[in-house]
Amino acid sequence: MIMAGYPADLTAQRHAHRVLAVGAIAFVCTVVMAGGTLTIPLYVLWASQFGFGPLTTVVVFIAYVVGVVGTLLVAGSLSDAIGRRPVLALSLALTALSTLGFALADGLTVLLISRVLSGVATGLITATATSAIAELVRGRRTAAVLSTAANIGGLSLGVVAAGVLAQCVTAPTHTVFWCYLATCAVAGVSRLVIPETADRTACWQPRIRRPVFPNGASRVRSFVASGVLVAASSGVNGFFSSLAPAFLRDDLGVSNFAVIGVGIGALFISALLAQIVMPAALLRRDIGTALLAVGMIVIEAALWTHSAPLFIVGTVFAGAAVGTLFRHGLSVTDALCDPGNRAELKATYFLFLYSGLVVPVLLLGFADQAVGTRVSSTMLAALVVSTALVGLALGRGTESTSTPDTFSRPSTHLTPVEENHE
Repeated sequence: MIMAGYPADLTAQRHAHRVLAVGAIAFVCTVVMAGGTLTIPLYVLWASQFGFGPLTTVVVFIAYVVGVVGTLLVAGSLSDAIGRRPVLALSLALTALSTLGFALADGLTVLLISRVLSGVATGLITATATSAIAELVRGRRTAAVLSTAANIGGLSLGVVAAGVLAQCVTAPTHTVFWCYLATCAVAGVSRLVIPETADRTACWQPRIRRPVFPNGASRVRSFVASGVLVAASSGVNGFFSSLAPAFLRDDLGVSNFAVIGVGIGALFISALLAQIVMPAALLRRDIGTALLAVGMIVIEAALWTHSAPLFIVGTVFAGAAVGTLFRHGLSVTDALCDPGNRAELKATYFLFLYSGLVVPVLLLGFADQAVGTRVSSTMLAALVVSTALVGLALGRGTESTSTPDTFSRPSTHLTPVEENHE
């Protein structure tokens, strides 16, 4: 009887270890991603403390994007070569270093350096964590949900927690980061249970690499279409991650940091909930594009009519669009990955995502000073929607073949067997 039960017990034990490992990876990813938005509600305080305006706020945000994009170009495939665990550890270490910089910042230079370090940490974690989850969770749909939850969940937690803390504590530009540093320490301990999942067959050298694409014209077109769409949705993220706090304060009269944090966090929260609540059959490019257009129109109406409630409604629609397009693109990328270049192809996908932040946010920063908030935000909305329409047109005819997992039945466990049937 003991011998008969032993294989079942061993299988259950391995399943428990796998679940624990996946949870630890998701937690580490969530913590690092939270660091990318932790600064958002605090920009208005730093602007007052260090004496800079909207354009400088944009530059500080762009420093983060530079760190992300540069890392994806140079080290996007690093974890394919040296393993997932070392890269996860490096990302956490850089996150802690950037957090220490924010906590001790005494001027704009330290802020810029800390934002670059935070961007490097994000660039390392994105492809690495999503690849590690995909290697432990064999069902593509389950892996995509978990990866998206960690990425977008971290973004939402960062901005909401920072806003609430900033409203409740003294010296928020210091206290927020000391609290976050303690969370990074907990994530560092949880990393110890993560196994190595990479084959480590790739060779990596520190050089700028060209983006990697899948083989086949149709597969490339499907991948690029998803990349363009997620780049369009990134324009919304860029607005909310840089100038939205100042817009809420100056144009909509919102001065409470907790309300600002929750208002901006609503974008990321709705992005996450859309992927949990929305049926899998609706996680499509056309649905995401439609939600994006509606969200941008309503947000513009809110800014022109000075309506905070209308702004929240538009934020929810835009967030649902961001989540839909991100999750769809991640599913496409995962379906087109080969085991030997999983992190490298996902790095290219995230390169689309973060590159989409730069142009819209820079445009918004310059236009805000030249023509004012409402006109500049209208220009941003037009750019975002038109880019999304280009991506939608580019992907026409590839929807049914690019994401076999998108329409598969939901997985109810972390070691699904439906992979062979997709």
